Amino acid sequence: MHNQEKVRDKLRQVKHILDLSNEEKLLFCKSFDTIMTDCDGVLWSALREIPGIGASINALEASGKRVIYVSNNSTRPAKEYEAKILKMGAKFRYENLVHPMLSIIYYLKKVNFQGLIYVIGTTHTKKLIREAGFKVLDGPNGEVEEDYMKLFRTVHDCEPVKLVIFDNDLNFNYAKFMRADLYLQNPECKLIIGANDFRLPLTQDLDLPGPGPFVDALMASLPPGKKPIVLGKPGEALGEVLKEQFEIKDPKRVLFVGDMITTDIKFSCNVGFQSLLVLSGGTSRDKMLASEDNSAIPDFYADSLADLSTIICSCNRQ
Repeated sequence: MHNQEKVRDKLRQVKHILDLSNEEKLLFCKSFDTIMTDCDGVLWSALREIPGIGASINALEASGKRVIYVSNNSTRPAKEYEAKILKMGAKFRYENLVHPMLSIIYYLKKVNFQGLIYVIGTTHTKKLIREAGFKVLDGPNGEVEEDYMKLFRTVHDCEPVKLVIFDNDLNFNYAKFMRADLYLQNPECKLIIGANDFRLPLTQDLDLPGPGPFVDALMASLPPGKKPIVLGKPGEALGEVLKEQFEIKDPKRVLFVGDMITTDIKFSCNVGFQSLLVLSGGTSRDKMLASEDNSAIPDFYADSLADLSTIICSCNRQ
């Protein structure tokens, strides 16, 4: 059997959580204490509401499960996350929100980073880094003159940058790419990557390009032996940060809920969490069955997060 067919055979065996036997449901409910969930595509969709999510979160927390929100979207301020979650009727705790820039700040403080940081990201993400007490350099912003030598003189500023942070930047350009590349030629300059999604789904049939191709282009230009630290899904370094931040002793006691195989499910497999793929966002069942990634097989799937609370509530009544 070819590898592609083996993967599809594994995917066909993944059970919908509502199709589990009563005994399997009970074992499943008892197998985790913490639920980490993606936001876009799980709690809400860009173009429509996902029914019953607020009540589901409340039911999960009432059953004693800890709920943590793990997004790859640093461009949305915490106040907007709070407003969206409160609007659903669920509680919001800032300390239970995770996105790449918050994880990067956590990591930089942990290692006591000192030095100048070049940030490719949105105005909001750069503001977060500055407010955390770090020195930030950015740009060039705006149009540059179409002359290679003038461009080189613009981007080659010889600043003593010790770290490049690459996150989602809606105004990314060739000049920023060139400046980041020049800094990273310095053996002492490190690279941290945040969001690296290749596609940003709006619906199951419509998605937009993400920052992933730009990340790959920068990584392809790195000097030999230089490895990035990836603090966005599916990076393993993010998993280590989360385990420390939330004092997770046994990763198998965490259920990760997401709508994307390439980021959410791959992340949970990379770091040893259980995984639940929901079909409320960018992945349909047909797309799930068409996946060819043997390293990103979900443990279970469901129509939405509401199915999970249905099972938890039924188990609590037994």
